[in-house]
Amino acid sequence: MRDFEHVFNVLNKVILEEMPFHIAIKSSLKADKKDRDASFKQSISSLSGCVLRHYYVFEELINRKYPEIEKKNFILLSMGLANHLFAKRYDEDKLISFIVSESGIKDAKEFILSFEDPKNIIPEDIEPESRKYFSLRYNLPLWVVKMWERNCGPILSKKLYYSFSKSKHTLLRVNKELVVAKHLLEDYPELSENENDNFVYYHGTGNYKTLQCFKNKEILPIPAGYNFLLSKLEIDSFRGIAIYSACNNSLINELVQQLGSDFKVDYMCGSQKHFFEMRQKKNELKTSNLSLYEIQSEGMKTCVSKPVHYMFVCPSNSNFNELRDKPDYFLRCKQEQLDTFIQEEKKALLAATELVEDGGNIIYFVPTVCRNETRSIINAFLNEHKGYTLVEEKQLFPFDKYQSMLYFAILRKEDQHD
Repeated sequence: MRDFEHVFNVLNKVILEEMPFHIAIKSSLKADKKDRDASFKQSISSLSGCVLRHYYVFEELINRKYPEIEKKNFILLSMGLANHLFAKRYDEDKLISFIVSESGIKDAKEFILSFEDPKNIIPEDIEPESRKYFSLRYNLPLWVVKMWERNCGPILSKKLYYSFSKSKHTLLRVNKELVVAKHLLEDYPELSENENDNFVYYHGTGNYKTLQCFKNKEILPIPAGYNFLLSKLEIDSFRGIAIYSACNNSLINELVQQLGSDFKVDYMCGSQKHFFEMRQKKNELKTSNLSLYEIQSEGMKTCVSKPVHYMFVCPSNSNFNELRDKPDYFLRCKQEQLDTFIQEEKKALLAATELVEDGGNIIYFVPTVCRNETRSIINAFLNEHKGYTLVEEKQLFPFDKYQSMLYFAILRKEDQHD
């Protein structure tokens, strides 16, 4: 199977079968039963990822020309546009010949080559600065553009769109158990100082994962928002810590950085996928006192023997943070899923009230920007639970100094003995 045939296969699995992007790539290569080098795999990932990262604008262009096109042929034409305008991974004549042969679209070459400047492919009749324009430019479904504008306003929304397409710096956690920031800066010119000495900026041209200090685990990809969140709490590990989370996040990594690996914590995983993620992470972090459970939110009380002082809650959520790393994110996250997330978030927050001691804290956090999953849920909770007060809440954005998409609210339970 030729490399661009793999691309076609991967995109069929992602778009038609709704298979996650990384699994689709592994599945296609496994079916080929040939040893492939890293360059071959990178080419497949690059072009298929490029199609997905320009999915909405390609959809607009192709549907205008071929309004009743089959999805299979849409994928083929998208491959041609992605290679011609952006990726430039494959010989154009060979790829277009493949597209014409597979699709039967005789004027496919003329259509693909009619677009010359990747900066000017949005149709002229779409008003600049309109919601449709932002949807096509930043590869966002229209419902997300509308929601973020309602939640954040047009100015913050534009910063949010841009932050997902460009990244000026990468903020990396300094592993204080192994090194201090000053020594890292002396040894690695690609790193620069941050106002918080727990972090350094990476501004090299390649992937920071190629740095020896990353391979040595002297720098860690922990979003700074978790450090900021924990700075709002005076954590005493002897007073009891429990975590309920249904999705992968960096809270436990930051706790280990601050408390060491020996603190005791009950960690309840709201999904089987997250349970396996945490089991692997437990081994990596060498946290022997981390007790893992796979449980739905309503069963949390069966896992914690006595009320804790710090109850962290991260239920299933829209997790817009994944948009940066997963090119197929919005093909899998649908608007209709939000109602399901919101109900689960409310249910998890309610279940957490049974696990926190008087004077203790519920820390609700979700890596997303959606008011209905954040402030609206917290406001409703406070209206219904008069024994809790809001200590602090914050929405962090990828474009601020913490470079994190994270909302958190610290809720304190009143001491009934006062």
